[in-house]
Amino acid sequence: MKERVPVPEDATVKGASVEKLSTQDRHLRNACSSDASAEPPPSFAESEFHHIQRRQVNRHRSNLLKWSSVPSRYPNLSNAWEFAGWGSTYYMDLEQSDLDRYEDTQKQKTLIGTWRATSIAGNDLIASVLYSIGPCVLQAGKYAPISMLLIALLMYPTKNIINEVATSMPLNGGTYNAMLNTTAKSAAAVVACLSILDYLATSVVSASTATAYLAAQVTMPEHFSAFVLTIIILIVFSVICLFGIRESSTLTLSIFCLHTLTMVVVMITSVVAWVREGNHILIENWQMPDPPGVSPVRMIFNGVCIGLLGVTGFESAENYIEDMKPGTFPKLMNNMFGFLLALNAPMTFLVTVIVPVPVIQSNAAYAVSVLGEHVTKGQSWLRLWIMVDAVIVLCAGVLTGLIGAIGLIQRMASDRVLPRLFLVRNRFTGSYQYIILAFLILSITLYCITGGDTTSLSGVFAVAFLGNLSTFAFVNILMKYKRGRLRRMTHVKLITAVVTLALLVTALIGNIVINPLIAEYFVIYFGVVLLVILAMLNRGWLLKLFYWLFDQMDSIHRFTRFSTTVEAYLQKRIKQLRKQPAVFFLKTDEPHVMNKAILYIKNNEEAAHLKFVHIYDKMDDIPEHLEANHRMLDEVYPKIQVDLVFIQGQFDPATVDAVSRQLEIPKSLMFMSCPGKDFKYSLGEFEGVRIIML
Repeated sequence: MKERVPVPEDATVKGASVEKLSTQDRHLRNACSSDASAEPPPSFAESEFHHIQRRQVNRHRSNLLKWSSVPSRYPNLSNAWEFAGWGSTYYMDLEQSDLDRYEDTQKQKTLIGTWRATSIAGNDLIASVLYSIGPCVLQAGKYAPISMLLIALLMYPTKNIINEVATSMPLNGGTYNAMLNTTAKSAAAVVACLSILDYLATSVVSASTATAYLAAQVTMPEHFSAFVLTIIILIVFSVICLFGIRESSTLTLSIFCLHTLTMVVVMITSVVAWVREGNHILIENWQMPDPPGVSPVRMIFNGVCIGLLGVTGFESAENYIEDMKPGTFPKLMNNMFGFLLALNAPMTFLVTVIVPVPVIQSNAAYAVSVLGEHVTKGQSWLRLWIMVDAVIVLCAGVLTGLIGAIGLIQRMASDRVLPRLFLVRNRFTGSYQYIILAFLILSITLYCITGGDTTSLSGVFAVAFLGNLSTFAFVNILMKYKRGRLRRMTHVKLITAVVTLALLVTALIGNIVINPLIAEYFVIYFGVVLLVILAMLNRGWLLKLFYWLFDQMDSIHRFTRFSTTVEAYLQKRIKQLRKQPAVFFLKTDEPHVMNKAILYIKNNEEAAHLKFVHIYDKMDDIPEHLEANHRMLDEVYPKIQVDLVFIQGQFDPATVDAVSRQLEIPKSLMFMSCPGKDFKYSLGEFEGVRIIML
């Protein structure tokens, strides 16, 4: 790997056969060489360029920083840290060995296949039968099978919407990643709060429900309460997750197969019992009068609102998409929809065929166990089998929440929304140990705060899950407007996305109407998480605010030593946040494109150093006004150092990877314009490079 070398205006880079003169100088030199005796006068553009160049050179010689005569807002403290150095233009050479390292790294990755990937999110989905049928019958009564069927029909376009979002931006992070590549970073952080609450509630509610299910069937030891067992389950599955996602997927696949077998046995025995007993219970259920003052349409609607919580898992699959083999995600979503269609509505129908509706409503938490007991005429073997299966598969829901959270938090830490401590991997297993530890502590803390009562967390779960699902539809619409050129494997019509978004938001509002306390619980938990995330995202602004407040305390500045110490500490922290450069891969010399990139960095990142990287094939391909516009913009922004880097090569994942390593800039701080449909690489292959404009 060769060192990058600053290039003077009249220098030639040795070994690359590339002269680093300005574009205007090259044209002028060529004209002069063709007719040395007749030297034409410089054009207005050339004169303007050389005027800017002379101003830049003079400033370079007089000041190291791009100083400004504008008065400082800090009368008692220095504001020199606000100003950046002058930008430079240089050539960077990449060796073939630099490019080969990307391919070597890709070959060493361990990726999971379709069924392992399906089992992680699928366990959450197929476990929903155990806890969604009872509440759905409670709200919809005899119409519950219709509600479940409508949910399955609604999830078909939702599946395609998620497919389009995920395959166009195949990176961990779910809706956060999609929002990050279509709008501002702060908006993406707000959406991430919904996902974090969703995964947190998934884990805690799954663990506590499994414990409650076990406690209802088995007498617990005196000193081994359900409260303690829930905490133990959270700890055990966190330890399992420490062994890595592939090892975790082996366990989840085993649980997935067990639960699928259990549901097949329950459905077969239910059909046999239906044939043996006849339709008299089904007829009795349908002859029951509806509750006074409630129409069948309202009952079906309420059933849909409650039953939608039984499709959890659809929203979490994208958070580990980087760990899947290519082409796996669409197959995973098809599998998920297939299991939803084959289990939820048919199982709900069989429950209403075998068990009287009042019995289901009085045992809503254990509807499938009640079905097993009626099917076997009071025998306990199927009920106990269902109980064991329920405990195991609900515990797997803890793992689903953990894996979803790992993918999201890892992505947020890469984007410097959260501390980079969360990017540290365990040296033995490669798992993100600090993410797992933080998630475990937060889960146990919230469970203890509620005293083991998961009603509040269930309310948070309802709003967070449906909000997260609705965000996919919203992002899909946003992508069509702002990232329409991006290549994707699935295309959903705009009207489909709009109607689906409206239906999901309606279901979200319906859940709040059914139980208004849900909104209160959600606002409390969401507010706390949002406050923490926004504080971390805006820590640079907060440090500057503290610096200004400290500057306003005139009496403190009398103590010179103390004032100097605090000033130095705050300046050091601010500089640490600002010192990491960012990269924008520049294709054109249009100043408005360059300016838009600078404004995005200025508004969304704590970076005082931006490098425009132009990758070219031949010298003649370099845009004519690129260098002149770079110098002009470098002078326009005194608080940002703007460099221009030329690299000969092809714009592909291997080149971007080599540039990232040589410049020591993470890919999460690299940006580009939206590629066209003919671009042969997917966004996921660039491993975090962000799209910031059309």
